This record gives sequence, C-alpha cells and structure tokens, in this order.
Amino acid sequence: MHISIEQIRQFSNQCFTKLDMPQEEAEIITEVLLEADLREIHSHGFLRLPIYIERIQKGLITNKADIHIEKENAATVVMDGNFGAGQVVAYKAMEKSIEKAVENGIGLVAVKNSNHFGITAYYSLMAAKQDKIGIVISNVAPLMPAIGGAEKVIGNNPISIAAPAAEGNSIVLDMALSNTAYGKILFAKEKNQQIPEGWGIDAKGLPTKNPDHVINGGFLSPVGGPKGFGLAVMGEILTGVLTGGHFSKMIPSMYDLNQKQSISHFLLTIDIKQLIPLEVYYSSMKQLISYIKDSKKAEGTEHIYLPGEIEFLKEARNREVGVPMQGETFKKLNEIARELNINALTL
Repeated sequence: MHISIEQIRQFSNQCFTKLDMPQEEAEIITEVLLEADLREIHSHGFLRLPIYIERIQKGLITNKADIHIEKENAATVVMDGNFGAGQVVAYKAMEKSIEKAVENGIGLVAVKNSNHFGITAYYSLMAAKQDKIGIVISNVAPLMPAIGGAEKVIGNNPISIAAPAAEGNSIVLDMALSNTAYGKILFAKEKNQQIPEGWGIDAKGLPTKNPDHVINGGFLSPVGGPKGFGLAVMGEILTGVLTGGHFSKMIPSMYDLNQKQSISHFLLTIDIKQLIPLEVYYSSMKQLISYIKDSKKAEGTEHIYLPGEIEFLKEARNREVGVPMQGETFKKLNEIARELNINALTL
C-alpha cells in the first residue's frame, strides 16, 4: 500500500507533538523517517515510530532536546545530547559540523548520550547539499560477536560518506557493518519472511534463515567477515570511546524499555573549495562518474549504478505514488493514533 506523503508527515508530527515535543524537533524526526521509507530503507522508516513513541513515553528519550557543548575549538566540538531524540541531536550536530567547515575547512563534531538516529545518509547528505563532503558514523547496541566469538560485543556501526556530484544526485555510501541492518531482520519478521543466508547466525553460532533465531539470542554477521568486524571496532573508537560516552556492552538494546541508551556519533564535514577549486572538483567528479557508468558491462547487466543511485531512483518514484508501507506497520501506526487520540491513517 502507499500513503500520501503529506498525510504521513502530518500524522508523524502529531504523534510527537502530542508528547509535548516542539514542532521543529517533531519535523526533523519525521523527515528522517520519511526519507528512509521513500528510499525503501523500510528498516529505518516509520516501522521505527512505535518504539520511538514508547521510549519517549517512558522517559528514555527526552521529548525536548537539551544539547550541551562540552568542548569546542576552531574545528572540533564535543557535544552531549542529553538523551534527546537521535535525529534531532545528529541534525544539530551536523549543522555545527558544517558551520565549522565553512570557517576552518573542516568541522568535526563528536556526540555522546544520543539515541538511534535513523538513516546515516540523511546527515552526510546535509553536507553534500552544500558543496561539502560529509562523513558520519554512529555506534549502536552490540549485535555482532568478535570473529570466532559467540557473544555480542560490537554494534554493526553504520557509516555514510556523501560527496556532491557535478550533475544530479550526490554519490552516497550508506551501510551498516553487518551483512544487513538489524532493522531488516525485524522487517522480515514483520512480513513473516525468511532472511537470506549470510544475514545472521543463531545462538549456537550456526547460520539461519529464520529472523526469530537472530532476534532471540542470535547475532548479525559482519560484512566481509574480519574486515567488517575490524571497521566496526574502529567505528566504536571514533564514537563511544572518543567522546567519553558508552560503547560495546555498555549500550542496551533500544527494545529494552528499562534503560536509557547512550549512542555516540561522529560527524565530519570537509569544505571542498578550501582544498581545491569547486570547478576542478566537479570536473574530476564528472570524469570519475563517466569512467564508472560507461565501463564495460558484465553479461546480463543492463545498468551500472553509483553508490546511492538506486535509492535515489526509488525516492523519485515514490514521491509520485506515495510512501510504500506494509500492512502490519499501517496497523501499528493506527494503534498509536487511537492511543494518542489523533486522526488515523487512511488509504
């Protein structure tokens, strides 16, 4: 099914403002969720709205952001999100990172005591839209074991790098450091579907296609084995360790409704024109893109895509037809509507 963009936007904003969240903060969260579903990254879209609402109701996410700057110099900032909504904290942090980059060529903001912030690309693209390169990393609750281990010790810490292109959309990498995002396991469970082999292992360390076996005591598999695990460890260092925040087994699951999470983010902006003239950068980007797009295709391949291109194509299509949504998500959102006494979603 498809829901009109304006209807789901108003619905989501109302959900948050009903919990006394300022309109501006509600709109930031809503737009990040909307971007995810439009790009068909449903694991980070409105599927997550119910758990966000429940955590706000229980006081595990504050309904009004109270972000403090702990340390600041010309190019770097250490920020305390004070358990605000991750989307709001990361959005404000990226604004600060961009501001620093404009002033000094580079801007690094390290954040602690935040929450789950949705799709990482949203924030890296904030920089790309302003002729800058954005690099964003976040840690999350442990979901993966060490190589050879049988205990969750490291998150599948997502990373996104976005670079503006000469024409059209930016080139954007957005990936978790597991073979798939945990939200995709949850999405498969919601759809009552098996997961592909290689996505996860069960509590005994054996490969499984059953999402329940991953969710209940199992693990996600790191992308590229030791390489993905190593990148996840370095992501943990650049986020939780570097900020003086929480990391690894210190971070509870967002579905543990008895504890606050303390998620950390790393947001870096590079102002391109302070390194090389923009016209030189964009000329080189155009050439790089042509090398890739015009390269010889393997047998059976019709199109060669740049990083992020497929998601941008999906977004363009869905902006015409509406936000795609599974029936179970639709049902859960309307349960929230009844609870909060707001207008239900309609088809």
